[in-house]
Amino acid sequence: MLRHDAHFVQTDDLIAAHIAEGILRDSDVRELDATYPALDSFEKVVVSNRVKRFQLSIQWLSRDGKPLDAAGRLSAVWARLLDELDSERFIARLGAVVDRDLSTLPRDIGLFTHAKGEYISMHHDEPEKALTVVLYFNQDWPADGGGHFEVRVSHNPSTAPVQSLPPDAGTMIAFDSSVWHATSTVTTGRTLRAAVLEFWRERPAKTALNPSGEG
Repeated sequence: MLRHDAHFVQTDDLIAAHIAEGILRDSDVRELDATYPALDSFEKVVVSNRVKRFQLSIQWLSRDGKPLDAAGRLSAVWARLLDELDSERFIARLGAVVDRDLSTLPRDIGLFTHAKGEYISMHHDEPEKALTVVLYFNQDWPADGGGHFEVRVSHNPSTAPVQSLPPDAGTMIAFDSSVWHATSTVTTGRTLRAAVLEFWRERPAKTALNPSGEG
């Protein structure tokens, strides 16, 4: 399902963010879209502190390669995608892209959504995190629908993003904890859908996306 030959492009020589488009085939995107997990199975997360602010809903599927309860409720096509995201082959491919051995690092995989009005403020991730990977599933996302992933050179809000990436289906971005980034406010009535992989140098007891610390 995952196109392991998809080409990743670094956004800037000084910014550790890499983007690939078309990492999923259109036929797989349609099948995934048709069986996306019910939104009422996601947990709402709202964070507002001096470091960052965000609103989203999330469902965790695996931890360190072991499926969590929610994974058992996935459709066959979603279970296949989870297996591929958790596979040695894919993790090795990511490692080659970012020039780092990810195989021994703690990792979490989940799905998240943004509804209209939700966003992620400009920030960089906690230093314990080695890499974050986001994969989008949104077919025909409207150009004025918001929800763009913004890669930034610093925390200065007056500086334009180095890149503003629409959440189009099959687009993947991998970035380390030093990268300043944000997600612009979703302005369309559609729900933004994505997967997230988090690789940890050392996993904290609680994280921004998992404030309860529960798997």
